[in-house]
Amino acid sequence: MLPKSYLAFKWIVYALATQLLCAPQAMGLSHIRVLSVTPFLYPMLPAVAAMYEGPKRGAFYALAFGFLCDLLLPAPFTGFFVLLFPLIALLSASISGNMLSPGFFCALLVSALGLLMTGGARVLLQFLSGGEHLILMAWVAIMEALLTLPALMIVLPLFRTIHRRCAADY
Repeated sequence: MLPKSYLAFKWIVYALATQLLCAPQAMGLSHIRVLSVTPFLYPMLPAVAAMYEGPKRGAFYALAFGFLCDLLLPAPFTGFFVLLFPLIALLSASISGNMLSPGFFCALLVSALGLLMTGGARVLLQFLSGGEHLILMAWVAIMEALLTLPALMIVLPLFRTIHRRCAADY
């Protein structure tokens, strides 16, 4: 059994890495527009973290990160990210535990699914509220995912390094 300080250190490092990745989103990526669509990095983070950390720890990370996103980002309703990010994390951990080994292709798949789940949830909520322009919203969700996926080249090595450096079963 590892000391609690080791566990705290590992999750502090994950929190700092998350902050490091969120800063460019908040300061720069939100101003980039390609066909009126901006990249949205946040759903990728719980997907990649859960791919490495598994369902329990990944869902905990996703829940904490979702809570932070709900406090700071506009969303269709309060609690949107708190509900969605743990689902993304559980799906990601399931895929990496049962179908693919953690690595680039698994991260690409779970990141794409996380981004599409977020966009799909927005489209579904718009549909349920009687909204129009659902095809346009679906197109925006797909373009947002495609525009964001290259950021995996930064997220994956950072989270892989944290996972490997702090690798111990606890």
